[in-house]
Amino acid sequence: MFRGGRHRGQNFGVLLLGMQLMNYGFDKIPPVTLVSIVGQTLIFLGIGDLDRMFGSVRDVCISTQLVVFQRQWKRLVLGALVHADDMHLYFNMASLLWKGSTLERRFKSPYFAYLLLVFTVLTSAVLCGLNYLMALVNEDPSYNLTCAVGFSGVLFALKVLTTHYSPPGMQYALGFIPVPSKYIYWAELGLIQLVYPNASFTGHLAGIVVGMLYIHGPLKFIMDSVMSPEASYTYFAGTANINRGYSGTTRENSYGAHEPRANHRRTEYRNDEPPHYGGQEPTAPPSERMYPDLDELRRRRADRYT
Repeated sequence: MFRGGRHRGQNFGVLLLGMQLMNYGFDKIPPVTLVSIVGQTLIFLGIGDLDRMFGSVRDVCISTQLVVFQRQWKRLVLGALVHADDMHLYFNMASLLWKGSTLERRFKSPYFAYLLLVFTVLTSAVLCGLNYLMALVNEDPSYNLTCAVGFSGVLFALKVLTTHYSPPGMQYALGFIPVPSKYIYWAELGLIQLVYPNASFTGHLAGIVVGMLYIHGPLKFIMDSVMSPEASYTYFAGTANINRGYSGTTRENSYGAHEPRANHRRTEYRNDEPPHYGGQEPTAPPSERMYPDLDELRRRRADRYT
């Protein structure tokens, strides 16, 4: 999320986004992900009645004062779909292209659409709660007035999911700082704030909280009781042996697509994220391992030269 006014001047970021989508291939983008990207782009451009519906950043931005105390609940959704400027839009949508494509293939389109809706509302709600808590702790009511826009809170929540469903390894914050994958979103949270102080710290933190509630808390159980994802078994990660030797820095994912490099609003991996797959993660028999057992390779090498 980002704090500040919306600027639609040159729209260079929209051009970059169009090139990114064409390079990826429109036919390879799952439908919910594509609709989400195109929809937010049209909102930014103010096509048709969208400009009247969404208005300016001030009309839709998310703050504790406006949402909680003034009960303007629609901001929980509208504020997440509006971006401050064209590059803010580009970096967020480039990130959504990658994360959305991998997670939508894992969960299938109906559940992923459901996931995006729930994450959007919850991330905005948690943002308001965190700002209210900050106001209480610091005895500073200005936190309740802080207003933020953008989809990055949802992207941080999706980041928690993609990291959880990936083999462990090393990933790169800001494109060059190696970080163990299980800490990557925490590292990005701090680094983004250091480099770009105008970014919404509580907005990004809210996304991590929602993602953690889904992976480690009750949120997944509650959501699955309403709609269950369709399983899609292609990767087995049930044992430590299967994941050994995987560095997490492959150049290309299983769909032939490359993730965008690091950016100033959404910090991505320097290299591609490993592919993410669906279903539970049962223990695979040795013949089904995707990655070789290093002990077995060492034994074979020793046998070869003895």
